[in-house]
Amino acid sequence: MKATARKLILTPVALLQRIVDIVLVVSIIGFLLLFGLQFSHSSKLDVLWVTLQLHHYLDPVVTAIGGLFNWTWPPRSDSKSFLPIGVALLTWVVKIAADAVLQRGHRLMAKLLPVPQPIGAAGGGLPGTEGFDADATSADSEKAREDLLKRYRDIEKALKSSKRKLCTFLSIDVVGSTQMKVGERETEIAATFQAYEELLRKIFDQYGAWKQAWTPDGVMICFLDRELAVGAGQRVLQSLKKFNENDNKLHTPFQVRAGLNEGEVPIYEDSKLEKIADHVIDVAGHMQKQGTPGTLWLASEVYNGLGNKAGFQPVETVVDGYQVYVWKPAAT
Repeated sequence: MKATARKLILTPVALLQRIVDIVLVVSIIGFLLLFGLQFSHSSKLDVLWVTLQLHHYLDPVVTAIGGLFNWTWPPRSDSKSFLPIGVALLTWVVKIAADAVLQRGHRLMAKLLPVPQPIGAAGGGLPGTEGFDADATSADSEKAREDLLKRYRDIEKALKSSKRKLCTFLSIDVVGSTQMKVGERETEIAATFQAYEELLRKIFDQYGAWKQAWTPDGVMICFLDRELAVGAGQRVLQSLKKFNENDNKLHTPFQVRAGLNEGEVPIYEDSKLEKIADHVIDVAGHMQKQGTPGTLWLASEVYNGLGNKAGFQPVETVVDGYQVYVWKPAAT
């Protein structure tokens, strides 16, 4: 009974809010149409039922409001009036105020009216709860939880299937970065690793990287194009010789390992790459970790899809069940 009474009171309030909202929106559109009808148009438009109704119901409103400011409506045939636009703006303000008042009233009434409790919630096994069927309630609760979990799984599945993108992931890591820093001055370490990061960021920008996730000595990059991902990895390896000659202030030359993999992953435009866990990304990381310094490793499936396979060679190593192809810069 309480649930019925609560519904009988709150439903009309919500309905009233919806009706007021519709009436005011329609009125705003009508006032704007009145303004537009002042300009040249077909004479047939003036005799349409809609046009006649607009003039019948809205002309008196515009005339009354204009009279408060000594503005005439309708205007003379040789002039135009912006009064309908002003009335439309005024109506919009009224709509905002009405929405706020009705929403506040709805919330206040919802707080004041008692919320019906589930069957058995008042007793819960305490003294005085005679007639309470604990087993039945427990069974119902269990079924409700199962249904809810099923709905969550369905929603999650639908979201993943609708937002999966074919992405190529490039993983790059500095070889022996900890040992490189031993015995070096902090300023030299900071300057060198900063220059290295700037070099990589410039290359990734040139090759259209979509998302980036950085660690102190490594990076995972997401590309939406396979060829660009491979090109970025190759360019990084090619650039290290010049970097070591000109920008590396440490005694140890920079060497990196690079691994690459691709596949469909559940990813959104605003997703942070470091928050995404997927087997496709894991394989890219494993390719990098098992690779040799100064090389780019990728799965045979990625290699088969490349337009330019120059420089790649198969290796006997298998990573996560994938046959591997390796690329390294040509000796100069």
